[in-house]
Amino acid sequence: MAKGNDSKRVIMTDTACAPTDDLVKKYNLEVMGMRVLMDDKNYIDGKEIDHETYYSMIESVKDFNTNPPLVGEIKKRYEELRKKGYREVIAIHVSSKMSKLIETSNNARKLVTHPDVRIIDTENVSAGAFFIVEKIAELLHRGKTYEEVLALLPEIRESSFIQISLSTLKYLVKNKRIGRAQGLVGALLGMKPILGIDSEGYLSPVSKERGKAAVTERISDNAIRFLEKRPYNVKIYLAYGLEKNKKQVEAVFDVFIKKLEKLKISQYDVIRGRVWPTIASLSGPEVYGFGVYGEKNPID
Repeated sequence: MAKGNDSKRVIMTDTACAPTDDLVKKYNLEVMGMRVLMDDKNYIDGKEIDHETYYSMIESVKDFNTNPPLVGEIKKRYEELRKKGYREVIAIHVSSKMSKLIETSNNARKLVTHPDVRIIDTENVSAGAFFIVEKIAELLHRGKTYEEVLALLPEIRESSFIQISLSTLKYLVKNKRIGRAQGLVGALLGMKPILGIDSEGYLSPVSKERGKAAVTERISDNAIRFLEKRPYNVKIYLAYGLEKNKKQVEAVFDVFIKKLEKLKISQYDVIRGRVWPTIASLSGPEVYGFGVYGEKNPID
């Protein structure tokens, strides 16, 4: 079994887990790009289309969606990693309740003898999944074995919390990714939904509010309540879709930080980034996410 930062092992994630350039470089991650459909053209996220190009195009596109790579494409990726000398791939992916990527990856790994592919379900998405990928990568590079990481996985998942604010649920409905938020569709009536990921990895309603100010307060309050008993290794991730969403998520952050000071949590990391095309093509581009990570006790 590969251990530590063994050069024969590589960690893989995907674009639905919102990896940052810093994270990719720090742990030499391989990133699986999801397929983004824009009208009649397919693009591989992060390879054939970047954030800037995507957002410059999206408001003039009539139809958009996202899908995982095909089994053959994933198999080819594993074979390329074998040729690079990797014997083990630890693939940490978006929730299997939100995407078929884990299913197709499992099918692909059955078609290769080497490398040895180990697949981990974050049971989360976007910034929420980012935190889980980051923690697993950190533990592996500090010397934890795959089995030791699996034992800590439930606790790692429980340490990650994301809230997503959308202007509409129509894209999630159209793309059949509504999950357990289905009940909100007929009950919005001008309300603004806040969605999150439940304990089973499904997209679920957190609450619905009337007006941007109420959404800002609710998201910040929910994040504070989550961190009240989680003072260790605190991280905050601000993600936005359209430019106007950047102001909205920063407004949440401003309110949140004032409340965080009262918890006497002075050490934390802040990550900022644009919502990946993979996620924006599921939710619609008018979206922002506010994720927080905190451990009840240090996970090491």
